[in-house]
Amino acid sequence: MNRELVDTQAAHEALQSLAAELEKRRFSVRLRTVEGRPLSLIVTNTAAPVLTESILTAPDDSGALWYWFPWRAPISRVDDITAAADLIERVLAEVGRPAS
Repeated sequence: MNRELVDTQAAHEALQSLAAELEKRRFSVRLRTVEGRPLSLIVTNTAAPVLTESILTAPDDSGALWYWFPWRAPISRVDDITAAADLIERVLAEVGRPAS
């Protein structure tokens, strides 16, 4: 994962698309822009606000743009928003959360 190679516009669009999908699934989302840091999406489970995570974008070894957890764990390519949202939902699910 090489964050220096991220196209800022592509990252912004990818994170906005993911945000829209996660909002449909009852998550709170906020795009975080901090000078000198990569764009990230802050995702919070509204039913259990302690369950919060940042999502980043960065290319994989082949140069394809992926969503990543900050601990450098890949989520999915940015063109597979459903797979990304499914995994994020599993990671941030509260006990008894109905499947989307």
